[in-house]
Amino acid sequence: MEIIILQFLLTKGIGEAILRRFLLLAEQMEEYQISELFNDSQRLANALNIHYDMSASVLTNQSKALELFDKIQKRQIEMVWIGDKNYPNRLRNFAKNDMPPVLFCQGNLNLLKNMSVGFCGSRKSSEKGLSITKQCVIQLIEKEIDIVSGYAAGVDITSHQSALEFGGNTIIVLAEGLFKSSQKREIKPFLSHDNYLFISQFLPDMTWNSHNAMRRNSTILGLSDAMILVESGITGGTFQAGQTALKTDKPLFVIDFSNTEQSSEANPYFIERGAIPIRKSKTSSTPNLSKLFDTLELKSQEIQENQNLLEFVTTQ
Repeated sequence: MEIIILQFLLTKGIGEAILRRFLLLAEQMEEYQISELFNDSQRLANALNIHYDMSASVLTNQSKALELFDKIQKRQIEMVWIGDKNYPNRLRNFAKNDMPPVLFCQGNLNLLKNMSVGFCGSRKSSEKGLSITKQCVIQLIEKEIDIVSGYAAGVDITSHQSALEFGGNTIIVLAEGLFKSSQKREIKPFLSHDNYLFISQFLPDMTWNSHNAMRRNSTILGLSDAMILVESGITGGTFQAGQTALKTDKPLFVIDFSNTEQSSEANPYFIERGAIPIRKSKTSSTPNLSKLFDTLELKSQEIQENQNLLEFVTTQ
């Protein structure tokens, strides 16, 4: 299936929507049926409601796909797609009709199954914001909750670094392809074979651009059981991520500063619209995450109940 997916991605005019349509269709088919469909340009065009010339182009890209797949394997990159056993259910349920059809992954795929909290914040965060980020991360990893963020300067890299430095795990969601990414100096000393996972929804040789960064934010939300917004201005990616969280009912927790600075001027905006404020603990100066832990506990119970129900149904 990896080669087929790459053939789609390498075809001009084929976007995520068409590939997603194919993968959702393939979920309902046997392997031999997929092979038959993929070896007939007209049948493929009819099945996906695309022009014949486009489906023919997909089929002619096999050699390019094989060449790219060889490079992907040499970099120890794994592909996870809609219908694959490793594709995260929470991302699928969150994004629904807009879920990334394929994820390129490098690292420990098992982290996709763990409870996790996402972090977002300004690239030009205040020292206070970065300190709070670190304090929040330490509390989370003490409860074996993984950290998800976007690898940008400021809050993102601080959350990744803090998770690794204090013995936790982190998922790094990129706005570029994995061939263009590198292990930043802030995290490199702390990486082990199983404590991180790089993820990109873009072709491995895709360079960074602002549009992809915005799309990446939605994937971070989808991979997280809750989101902590540390500092947000009134525009930009963090502001958009906060708005998306509110619109999609993703549990959103926002740092409630006693004195709002420019880097956090939109924090009150989100709290006024339903985000749960994070304030200092009464007994210490650390952030009080009790409401966040309650939310995650309820989420864990819901997942377990659904799993028990599924096991019950399958045994009948």
